Amino acid sequence: MWRLTSGVGTEPGAARIEAVVLKSFKGVVPGVVVLVCAVLVCAAALGPRPALADEVACGFGPPRSSWVETSVTVVERGHDTPVMTSTTRVGVPRDWPGATALLGDRSAAGCLLPDGGTPSVTMSADGAEVVVQSTQETRLELYDTPWGAESAGLWSSRASGGTRFVALLPPPTGLPSGLAGARWRTVVVKLPGSEVRGVTPLPSEVLPGGTYVWRDGAVPPRVEVALPLSARAAFQRWTGLRGQNVLTVATYLGFALPYLLLAGLLALLRRRSADRDERVLVRITLGALAVITAAETVLLAGALTGTFFMAGLLGVLDTLAILVVAAPLCLAVWGLSRTGLRRGGPVLVAAVLAVTGGLALLAARYVHADEPGPMGVAPAVATALLLTGAAWAIAARAARVRGRTPRAVRVLLCWSVPGLALLTLAYVAHAAVTGLRTGVLPQAATSPFFLLRGLAYLMWPLVVLLLLLLLRLHGRRTDSVGPSTVWLLVFLFVVGTIRWLNTYAGMPFPLAGLVGLAALPLLLRLTRRAEVADPGVSRRRLAMIVDEYRDLEEREKGLRRRWAAGEIDDAEHTRENGPVVDRIRRLRTEIGLDPDREDGLSPLDVALSRGPGVTWWANARLAARYASYVGAPAAVFLIWATWSTDSRGHDGWLDRLRDPNGFYGLAGDLIGGLLIWPVAGFVLGALWRRLPGRRGYLKGVVPVLAYAAATGAHAVLNNVIGQAPVRGSLVRVLLLFLVLTVVAVLMDARTLQTRPGGLASRLTPVAVVYRLGTAGSGIALIVAQAAAVLGLWSQLRNGIDITSQVDTSAQGSLPADAQVLLGRVDR
Repeated sequence: MWRLTSGVGTEPGAARIEAVVLKSFKGVVPGVVVLVCAVLVCAAALGPRPALADEVACGFGPPRSSWVETSVTVVERGHDTPVMTSTTRVGVPRDWPGATALLGDRSAAGCLLPDGGTPSVTMSADGAEVVVQSTQETRLELYDTPWGAESAGLWSSRASGGTRFVALLPPPTGLPSGLAGARWRTVVVKLPGSEVRGVTPLPSEVLPGGTYVWRDGAVPPRVEVALPLSARAAFQRWTGLRGQNVLTVATYLGFALPYLLLAGLLALLRRRSADRDERVLVRITLGALAVITAAETVLLAGALTGTFFMAGLLGVLDTLAILVVAAPLCLAVWGLSRTGLRRGGPVLVAAVLAVTGGLALLAARYVHADEPGPMGVAPAVATALLLTGAAWAIAARAARVRGRTPRAVRVLLCWSVPGLALLTLAYVAHAAVTGLRTGVLPQAATSPFFLLRGLAYLMWPLVVLLLLLLLRLHGRRTDSVGPSTVWLLVFLFVVGTIRWLNTYAGMPFPLAGLVGLAALPLLLRLTRRAEVADPGVSRRRLAMIVDEYRDLEEREKGLRRRWAAGEIDDAEHTRENGPVVDRIRRLRTEIGLDPDREDGLSPLDVALSRGPGVTWWANARLAARYASYVGAPAAVFLIWATWSTDSRGHDGWLDRLRDPNGFYGLAGDLIGGLLIWPVAGFVLGALWRRLPGRRGYLKGVVPVLAYAAATGAHAVLNNVIGQAPVRGSLVRVLLLFLVLTVVAVLMDARTLQTRPGGLASRLTPVAVVYRLGTAGSGIALIVAQAAAVLGLWSQLRNGIDITSQVDTSAQGSLPADAQVLLGRVDR
């Protein structure tokens, strides 16, 4: 039934699942545990040791004279990724019998170099020697490996307690047979930025930058360098070896905590709401949150109860994953059929048949487990399509809570559903192609459970859509933004712009999201201003009043200047100024302002404070549309910049695709780069009347500060604990500031528009207003934009290096031990 395969885990998060599986053995049949452990021990004892000497004797014999130069560098690359890189050069005489083979097909390289790596062969300048060189790179784990040490070329590394030991492989069994009698010209250990606890034997030379050199040895020196693990690395090792319960719970909370907080808000809202439609929509949103967090919840329960292994062995996990997707699909389609959807009955039957087909494919995979073919991938493909159908059904059912589906939602579903289907299928295809390249299919390509777990990290746009539909109900019901609406907007802002999971010292934690949840309400409370009363006129009439009022004020000031200069007397001033004052009083009375101008407000203040929309929902829709247009260049730039590199040291999107979780990172960058602008614009428009500032360009400061606080907290903590630096945070903040400022100016221009026209005619009134505004508003706008552009230029002039906000550490695939213990069926 089950075929045991082995593979190498590639992500730090893999150790968590490995330990979950190992821990789950505590509650399983002891005989099974003993049998499996015995098999593993025998395999480790009898199997080949990695990257050690060539076990087969060299057919050419050792050369009469040879020399060796070898170096090793241990440095942390990217996010929590210590890497050991070994470079070895061996020179042999041209008349050595194996030299011809080296220059030909390089078949004799195994006599001189350990297995692994791609050797390169060159001739010395005088043609007397053949030089072969090989570079190998190994990612170092903080946890025990099956062989007790990791190796790269002639070097090995092991961690014990709070110390990492880097050593030259011990002679003679650890060296290729062709190196017998070789002269060790140079042995170099480079440890840039690392403290050293001990070095043996004493080096011939110590160079700056943590470089130790041994020269001219007749035998390989028994080099061993002891490096103390940092506090972060030691904590990671502890969580990997003995703190698994804490790490498992922390990982679950790191992913699910923002959703759990949102679920608590929705439950409170449902209990207090008397609107039946709102209660239905809240129930749908809670169901979507349950689907998204289901896989992590099952993983947590299995880890804490010790049943994870047996559940995977018996196929319960995969069956449960399909049922988790099937339940909301069928319920949502059934709800659609009750709302009068055409062909609702056939759609429900098709959904039931699709679920049955997925379960049948899963059962067939277990029945035909010994037959190679596409059957191993079929259940994952079926689950991906079922998940796409469930997302569509949930969104469509939520949109039809009050009758017909809004046109904007219909257009969005027409584009997003095919996109989601392609995304899920591409996710499976990438996992399968990566597995074929490495020889072992990842779990995401064969297991519906692990596929659902991986795709759950990309399902947050569904939550954004459901929150928008909830806010639409609030916008229809009230003209002002109430406390519950504000909290929904806060969660929308956090989920849509800064809801990303990061790993600190191996511990996943949504620091940015939590800081955003605290910063935005706090800033709104500190800068809260009284909302200007409804003027009781249309936007166009208010814009005409602003235009006329400005002309009347200019005329009044002109008459005052003429009177002060003595050009007119008191009687003439009173006669000419009286009609002006009377007209000003009538205009102010028409929009509900104090006729005597003692309230400190002008029609311009009322217009710009209220925004162009009749309600806050209209302002939010318009701002989101503007932000989508204005933010398009910024989205293209951010996606390109984050695809060019990432926090794990990859260079280019093609290089990232070679990583097992590379597609997840690229997809997360794409979705985040596209959605941040309309979501931020929507929140800006919705909170327009509550944000400080009587000119629009000042209103974007509060959302930008909340975003900056979240990104800044992540970057500061990342640097404090010594992880890879977060690059590009300031670029993201400045781009958001630029986009929201332009959106705010366009909102003001729309507010003051009195007649149809192009962009130039729309911007002319707002340009006049900014130039004539108090406190030099035009100059302030220019200075703010110039400072943002200058900051962007200073950040980008030394090259574009923007760290991806998608941390693939939480998406780690299972390592070799966990794959064997789970008994994955990989085809």
